[in-house]
Amino acid sequence: MVPGTDAEAVTRPVRVSDDLVELLTVVQRRVARGVAAVLAEDGTTLDGYRLLRSLAGAPGRSMGELVTALHLPAPTLTRLVDGAVDAALAYRLPDPDDGRKVVVHLSEPGRIRLSRLEALVRAHESALATSLGGDRVAALARALGDLATEEA
Repeated sequence: MVPGTDAEAVTRPVRVSDDLVELLTVVQRRVARGVAAVLAEDGTTLDGYRLLRSLAGAPGRSMGELVTALHLPAPTLTRLVDGAVDAALAYRLPDPDDGRKVVVHLSEPGRIRLSRLEALVRAHESALATSLGGDRVAALARALGDLATEEA
């Protein structure tokens, strides 16, 4: 094969960058796109799935807590919660400590839906682990977890 020919470009993968920010961005978007496609088969978005997971992790969350946990703008979160409430996946109750606030809870149909969605995501993650190797995925998850929990 002659260097610089089209045949070489076809057989050799293109290196995106050595820049950490660029690599993280490209990988995040690729993984999110893959998971979003799997979730779309069940009529859910990635943010909708993340909302249900966040609600499952607490006995109820305020809108402010959800904005912080999901890293979404407040108007986007409001639309997401409205959709979950309309679909009976979640419900709102007054905050027991402050009647001016509402707390969002995961409903039983929401728990059932989340269980189904988590199975889809686990299958997608399993396929990813198979292609990359379980040890590499575990090391990557540890490193990203460390980055995510560090103080900014």
